[in-house]
Amino acid sequence: MPSVLGHTHTTSYSKRLFTLLALIGLPFLSACSHNGAIQQNSSPLGSQLTDGEKNADNGKIKELLSAEFMLQREGPNKAFEPFYELANQSGDITLIERLTYIAVVSQNDLNVERSANLWLSKVPTAEAAYALKLQVLVKNNRAEEVTTLLINAMRYKVSLRFLPIYLEDHVRDNDQVSTIEAAIAELPPETKNNQYVQLSYAHILLLSGEYESAIETAERLLIRVNSEKSEALYLILAFSQKNLGQVDDAVKTLEAAALRFPQNSRILVPLMDFLVDNNQTKSAVDTFLQANLDTPEKLQVGINLMRTLLEYEKPQLALNIANDLPKGQLGLSDQIEFLRAIALAQLGKKSQAIKVMERVEGTLRTNATSQIALWLYEEGKEDSINAMVLNRTHREDIPEQIAAISQIHEENGNARLSYELLSEALTEFPDSDALRYQKALLADTLGYWSITENELQVLLQKDPENPQYLNALGYTLLVRTQRLDEAMGYIESAYEKADSDPAIIDSLGWGFFLKGEFEQSSYYLKKAWSILPDAEIAAHYGESLWKQRHYKEALEVWKSALETSPDTPLLLDTIKRLSPSLLEESK
Repeated sequence: MPSVLGHTHTTSYSKRLFTLLALIGLPFLSACSHNGAIQQNSSPLGSQLTDGEKNADNGKIKELLSAEFMLQREGPNKAFEPFYELANQSGDITLIERLTYIAVVSQNDLNVERSANLWLSKVPTAEAAYALKLQVLVKNNRAEEVTTLLINAMRYKVSLRFLPIYLEDHVRDNDQVSTIEAAIAELPPETKNNQYVQLSYAHILLLSGEYESAIETAERLLIRVNSEKSEALYLILAFSQKNLGQVDDAVKTLEAAALRFPQNSRILVPLMDFLVDNNQTKSAVDTFLQANLDTPEKLQVGINLMRTLLEYEKPQLALNIANDLPKGQLGLSDQIEFLRAIALAQLGKKSQAIKVMERVEGTLRTNATSQIALWLYEEGKEDSINAMVLNRTHREDIPEQIAAISQIHEENGNARLSYELLSEALTEFPDSDALRYQKALLADTLGYWSITENELQVLLQKDPENPQYLNALGYTLLVRTQRLDEAMGYIESAYEKADSDPAIIDSLGWGFFLKGEFEQSSYYLKKAWSILPDAEIAAHYGESLWKQRHYKEALEVWKSALETSPDTPLLLDTIKRLSPSLLEESK
């Protein structure tokens, strides 16, 4: 991202920085809500015409009602042009604001920009119009025009508060941040002293990792008498200090902010996080207990504090916070119970943790199920996992959940339980192609090759043109049977449909190898290896080269694969057969 100061640097958005920006982010200043400026009521305009419209001639009223009728029946994109013509001809501000609302709802950048331009041509001090146009210009990386927009706003003495708010709301978009930075860099020197420009500049410095400069800018703004001391300013200063290891200073900054903005959750959340990180856990808990927050904020702040305490392995304190939360939990009980279960597990109370986690529903249900499976493994009760999963999982979540639990089984060296889970799930949900395909592949791993063939045939009856199914069946026949011609028929059909898929190209190359067509084999295996330097492809490609006495090239391929995937069974078996000394050298 180009720097305001003229040099370039690389921007890194860390996970902790994302947390900051979520906290800093104020509600986006959209023209739909700015000071109530734009009408959001989309009910027929006949019941809400202004006095000026009621006094208009009958022809204009008819056109207006016709445009409104089009809006109701055909939507904002169709209605925009008729409304634009009426608003442009009349110059009526209420109608222009109505037009702007329609443009926003249409989600069409051109419509938004045209309506904002029309608004500004009539009212050059309309802050909401500047905010709207800024969205379009920044989103489309039009930095020079952003600079002009900001200069015009300052010329008419319009507050630029919309600038830092938009930046805060889009910090995850590198291109948009860079556009704002470039626009600020081109502002005339006398305008760069604007407090909102300076605030945005400080935020960009923080994002760019220039923490000392961010601190200097933020402190200068806090000292200025006429500067708005916003929460964002304190947060930028505090996180810059924290990232430089000045945790004590960061805590003091947020404590000062808390005095200025008492009971403000945007300040309290990072303050408590910093206190925990600074080994001041008791102060963090006391801060939460003393905060006089409304129930929604109390819940959100408490949940965040629980997460932080668990991250720092303070499970008993996390449980104490959970017990202190309001009883009416406004749909957040699943989050609280999930964290309560984690705390119990950290205390070594796995059985109790499982019982609490079993109560978790809603969007956290699948995560809770996976966590229970992990704990059951730790408790030596893995044989009870499958029944638990099938009992807890909703039909619409079956493919994703079963896949996740199957992976847990396989990571624990228990392919048998994975296979049984897939089989049971298919009994209840026989139409799930994803589960059937996963079962087919796992059956091959376990040596149940006839089951693999049967399941893939079932899938191909439903989707005969699917290249993955064709390749899987072809490769299974290739390496498990003597039916080479039949196998190559499936693989070649898959290649016709997906000739850039490295797995399919690998199958084709290995098929030619088994048929003794070694040059053809090397051609396709080299192509697969160039697309995806996978260890199993390396095993095949290296063996094909070895067979043709290209020993040096084969060894180079195997060495490269061993560096990234030293434990792949097929690669190790191939090298053991053909060049066991390579394994000794690699050790």
